[in-house]
Parts: sequence; structure tokens; C-alpha cells
Amino acid sequence: MKEPLLVGKIVSAVSAATIKPITVKIRKGFTGESANAVEIAKIAQESGAAAVTVHGRTRDQFYSGQADWDAIAAVKAALKIPVIANGDVTSPESAQSILSHTSCDGIMIARATMGAPWLFNQIITDAAEPSWASKFEVALRHSRMLIKHKGERIGTLEMRKHLAWYIKGLPFATKLRLQINKIESYEDIKNLINYASEMCQ
Repeated sequence: MKEPLLVGKIVSAVSAATIKPITVKIRKGFTGESANAVEIAKIAQESGAAAVTVHGRTRDQFYSGQADWDAIAAVKAALKIPVIANGDVTSPESAQSILSHTSCDGIMIARATMGAPWLFNQIITDAAEPSWASKFEVALRHSRMLIKHKGERIGTLEMRKHLAWYIKGLPFATKLRLQINKIESYEDIKNLINYASEMCQ
């Protein structure tokens, strides 16, 4: 974001090196004072990008404050290629709101899906929030898939952070997190999920 000319060179070089469509993800700007999303997006388009995703926060904001949907809308209005909106999409309602506000061609969801992968289905189908029993089943399936991919030791350790996200919202989540930090195997994960299920009844 600080070097627009370099953005053009990079996108041009990558576009020339492949027949696959190249997409670019940018933020509103590096700082609020140097917000230049429209400029960067135009350069990306002119350099061969097939689509641009815009996160409505600046780099120095990280994830604080609110995403600036007006900044995303400005990029959409300035480009001919598809623009994807990103920032503060946490529910079916916010997904519809950002599309209406920005007129974008699609949305990108990030942090809101941590521990809530069903959010994609909710947005697409307008499905209701799943029960805790359904959420726990997803967590177990996630655990099995991760362990199959990375082995039980690494998979289990990596699953700890995901389990902490899955239990967000439970009144006894703090107590469960202490147990999550001690799990060493898939059997431990199952025992923890079974305990959580019993507590929810």
C-alpha cells in the first residue's frame, strides 16, 4: 500500500507468468491519513488482476475499530473487474448489509468463521444457528480431519486453539479452556466434548 508502483510491477509479473486468474487483496490503506485503496485497486486492475478483495480497515488498525464499508464501495465504483468486500461480516444479516452497502460482487469472511465454520452455510441458505450438539459434532469432525492430516500429536495440539473458539459463548467456557490446554490425544478431545455436551443439557 505504501508503494503503488511496486504493486503494479508485482501484479504484472505474476499475471504474465501464469494463465490462471490473479486476485489481489488490499486494505483501505496503510494508515487513515494515507488511505489509497482506490489507487491501488486501479493499478491492480490495469496490471492484470482478475478481481480485487478490499478489507475496510487500514494496516495500522489491524482488527480494531469498524471496517469502512464506504471505502470498499468506492473501490467497487472505480473498477470494472469484480470486487469482493471484507470486514465485519459476522452473520447472515451483516453479509447482506455489506453487499447492499457496497454493491460488491461477493464477500470474504475471515475471523468470524473461527470456531463457526457453519457461518458459510447460514449465509448461503439463511439457516438458523446450529445447536450446541451440532457444533460439538462439527468440532469432533474437525479434530479427526486435522489429526488425519497432521498426525495425532501435532493435530491435537493445533486443535486446542480451534476448540477454544468452538466453545465461545458457553457460560462455562473459561473452565473448559483450562482443560483444553491439557489435551494430548483425540480421546482427550472426545472426553472434553462429552463433558461439554453433558453440561449443556
